[in-house]
Amino acid sequence: METKFTSLKKTNAMTDVNVEQSIKKYFLILLLLLGWLSPKAQTVSNLVATGTGIKWYAAATGGTALLASTPLVNGMTYYASQTVNGVESSVRMSVTATVVTQAAPVAAANNPSQTQVIWNWNSATGATGYKWSATNSYIGATDLGNALAKTETSLTCNTAYTRYVWAYNASGCVSAAATLTQTASSCVTTPTVLSSAASSTGATSTTLNGSVSSTGGATVTVRGFKYSTTNGFNPATTGTNISESGSYNTGAFSLTPTGLVSSTTYYAVAYATNSIGTTYGDQISFTTTMQTDFTYTGGIQSFVVPSTGNYKLEVWGAQGGDASPYYGGMGGYASGTIALTAGQTIYIYVGQVGQGAGGGSAWNGGGGGTCCGAGGGGGTDFRLGGTALANRVIVAGAGGGGSNDTPQGNGGDGGGSSGLYGTVGAPGTQSSGYSLGVGETNSSDAAGGGGGYWGGYNGGGGTGGSGGGGSAYTGGVTSGTMIAGNASMPNPSGGNMTGHSGNGYARITPVVL
Repeated sequence: METKFTSLKKTNAMTDVNVEQSIKKYFLILLLLLGWLSPKAQTVSNLVATGTGIKWYAAATGGTALLASTPLVNGMTYYASQTVNGVESSVRMSVTATVVTQAAPVAAANNPSQTQVIWNWNSATGATGYKWSATNSYIGATDLGNALAKTETSLTCNTAYTRYVWAYNASGCVSAAATLTQTASSCVTTPTVLSSAASSTGATSTTLNGSVSSTGGATVTVRGFKYSTTNGFNPATTGTNISESGSYNTGAFSLTPTGLVSSTTYYAVAYATNSIGTTYGDQISFTTTMQTDFTYTGGIQSFVVPSTGNYKLEVWGAQGGDASPYYGGMGGYASGTIALTAGQTIYIYVGQVGQGAGGGSAWNGGGGGTCCGAGGGGGTDFRLGGTALANRVIVAGAGGGGSNDTPQGNGGDGGGSSGLYGTVGAPGTQSSGYSLGVGETNSSDAAGGGGGYWGGYNGGGGTGGSGGGGSAYTGGVTSGTMIAGNASMPNPSGGNMTGHSGNGYARITPVVL
């Protein structure tokens, strides 16, 4: 079989050349069956056509003539031209190569990311190397040697790609192309989150801080923190969670866990969640400050300041005594910050709950009761520079006693800036009351008044009546807060409560700025 090119003819002063091709089956000589060629002869040089100045190309028009040493590719079409009298034919003869050759590699699982794909394939028996290309053309393919992977970068997320790989062997045989397909990873990823240092750490609470630097391409719906007392804990499966839900973009966020244990080291990580998943930031640590609590003892207690700084003082007044079925007024609450110097002594007076009907006075200013009226509770306070009433820097008012004699009723709650009225007994205020620091004792069958900055009055109804509550005071501290016993206030055990029951309570906590 042979290919023969004939009939070259010049026209129009040799400016155009028409090449007629007389193609006959017996002119095509394509000896490409593996059994006819030696193993190393399967190159362009083995394509045989009858004609003058034969050149082989990889395209029907244009392009550069192939080198004789170019390996033949199974299934690829080649195009031949001839040159007569220095003029190359404009029409090329097409020939499709059928080569019994090297086995093709088999595609393996690829490794995609948003902008990169690592293309993988399995080895082919007998192969000594591989070539890879983004187009289905062996010509110009990248020779990878014996590598079984090719990393391609600068891709577009969520885009499908098709690539091709050929195997070749030491004899110069080239396989058919193996087709590799892969879609780059979704343009949406999990968020990027940073954990920042905790702030405003106290004895039982702190402020945890974090930020979302990238949403990953989707709205963040949950952000928060996981924390634990175990260093290196796994936030995906353990730790205490504090979080908020909504629609969030990039930016900083903070949350405040409460109910922590004083003088304890905690570990925390920030996290954020979008539609793809959750990402955790690096672990940070913080240590809660020392907290010292004081309960009722019936005597003066003291605290020596360990280091110079600001301290938060909190006091809860005692409840008034009960006169069944009526109860004593609830104790109030006060808090504030004070600057203290290392070595200073601060004195703590924790009030006693009011005595029942017929009982005496309660410790720290609770007025006594009588047969039908209970006694008022004692106030709770901190004193600095001495133990006199004038040395008080903060006071919580106590409740007045309840009365079951006309006009019977519950005792007035402790203050607040002012205590509350009993059925008859007036409360203490910021400027008046029965007496500084002392509630009024019973009169006739009336109940006693509660202690506080100013103590409340007794029932004073002639035959009976419940006592008024004592007032609070924050004149010796900054950022003072006073809450009456009928309102929500911090619970010493955590959370909130309405009014304080039982004996009084006091707490001192270093403030970390």
